[in-house]
Amino acid sequence: MAHIVLEGFHPKDGDFIPAGPTVVEGIVNGTPVQALCGKVWVPGRDPQRYPLCPTCKEIAQSLGWKQPSG
Repeated sequence: MAHIVLEGFHPKDGDFIPAGPTVVEGIVNGTPVQALCGKVWVPGRDPQRYPLCPTCKEIAQSLGWKQPSG
């Protein structure tokens, strides 16, 4: 499964707030990342080759986020 990772956000008034390691950091440094569904892993494969995790998708939809194209 491909998962959605929250890397951080920009509040209306303020600077970017990181939420944890980015996917790129995970790939380059071997740092684990955490998906919206709670899965923790070290990314290393092309996520476009896999279906989107239904739990991540449901959480993203409930928050009104745009779905990643895939």
